[in-house]
Amino acid sequence: MLSDQPGITFAYNAVLLPPLLSHAPPKLLAKEWLQAFQYGPTFVRPLILSSTISNALLAYYATDKRSNILYMVAAISSIAIMPLTLLYMELGINGAAKWKVQELLRDEGFQLKENTWFIPGVDRQTASESTRRWAEKTDMREIVTIWGQVNKWRWVMTAIGMAASAYATCCPP
Repeated sequence: MLSDQPGITFAYNAVLLPPLLSHAPPKLLAKEWLQAFQYGPTFVRPLILSSTISNALLAYYATDKRSNILYMVAAISSIAIMPLTLLYMELGINGAAKWKVQELLRDEGFQLKENTWFIPGVDRQTASESTRRWAEKTDMREIVTIWGQVNKWRWVMTAIGMAASAYATCCPP
């Protein structure tokens, strides 16, 4: 089961970020980044779940060991971006970017809900205290640049899964 997740993540980094980083003033960059960030889960979660489930089922029904392993690699690499996102990015660069957006847009009345339990979401503030302090003294352009660099790993992980699934499908033993 091929997923379009690598293409979408690649598009964020290769198509969306360069013009924003080169032309947008800080407030506009904050608004544009937030809009793209908040839109992502709408289509990324279903792609991750369908890719993971489909590849796991293909692994289960595979008749040879090589295909079984390749489909399992595909399933694991698809779902593996969730812990990377939730445990690493959300407390770090995602949280920093949301904190900076909130700081830049405060005069317009923008404020995210404070996270009381660790229930991450695009509408909740998840930055750790140290991440908040870093974001306060860092330019929005630098934060979005780092976000793009970290986000590339999600593209690499899902591209590995896509390649493994494609190879198992197209090149039977």
